[in-house]
Amino acid sequence: MRFTSLDEIEEHAASIKNYIAQSIEIEKSGKEIEFTKLDELEIPSELTEIFQQDTELQIAFESLTPGRQKAYLMFFWAAKHSSTRSDRIKKYIPRILCKKWMHDCVCGHSHKMPSCDGTHKDFPNSKRM
Repeated sequence: MRFTSLDEIEEHAASIKNYIAQSIEIEKSGKEIEFTKLDELEIPSELTEIFQQDTELQIAFESLTPGRQKAYLMFFWAAKHSSTRSDRIKKYIPRILCKKWMHDCVCGHSHKMPSCDGTHKDFPNSKRM
């Protein structure tokens, strides 16, 4: 839930209280959420082909945390067409080689490290990915 004003919160107060009450009941019941495990996510064939040509990239990808690997795989799989998956993979190769997540700063100028806040745009000679 995202709110931009106190009025919005007050307008949705009943729903918010209902969600909180449901959350408390679920917590008390001991129910657990089954998350998709990294080994259950298939590596796209486009990425496998690139790994066969670039073992350094494969090593860098495998050295990422499981959460970052999963985020990349989910992002790559979200593309409907093979060409889009290939384009996404190619775009993020430099970040993977630097062992960075998709939203990590790679220019070094961000005021909100490790995330990129767009500060690099203020530096005319900075490298942009």
